[in-house]
Amino acid sequence: MSKSETTETEDARRKAIKYFVNGEQQDTDERKLTVKEILTEAGFEPPSEWLLTRDSDGHEYKDENHEVELHEDERFTATFTGPTPTS
Repeated sequence: MSKSETTETEDARRKAIKYFVNGEQQDTDERKLTVKEILTEAGFEPPSEWLLTRDSDGHEYKDENHEVELHEDERFTATFTGPTPTS
């Protein structure tokens, strides 16, 4: 197998996965991301103040270091859990 054939095979295996957080499309070449990575890439910072929930089954990811296996077109919801200022 030539070097270019190997690269093409690796590229096919690493096809970008499209997923959504609060309706906004995200893309990654990784098959697994941590909750922290998903939240940060989607702009939800600091990730420690957000709860990530998988829409399909309602699973809540409370540990920001947990690795999530991603699937094409998977949908998540980020919910703010941090302190809210009072007047």
